[in-house]
Amino acid sequence: MVDLVEKFIKQLAKYPDAVEVRYEDKGSNGLFYIKVDPQDVGRIIGHQGKTIQALDTLVTAINEYNKKNYVLKINEDDRK
Repeated sequence: MVDLVEKFIKQLAKYPDAVEVRYEDKGSNGLFYIKVDPQDVGRIIGHQGKTIQALDTLVTAINEYNKKNYVLKINEDDRK
């Protein structure tokens, strides 16, 4: 799943070499930490968040049988 998210993000990014995606299982939640070049954040979020919402829908639909709540975090430090 991480590979799919990373591939999708790299296709959208102007600087694909800066893209890093990491997944953490937090029990009933699955967290995707997406790191991109600061200039790509707007591209990944999209107008009114539609692009990131589409990716969230895709991830949820593919893993529907897991009954997890997936969260996508962009350029956020995961040590909070």
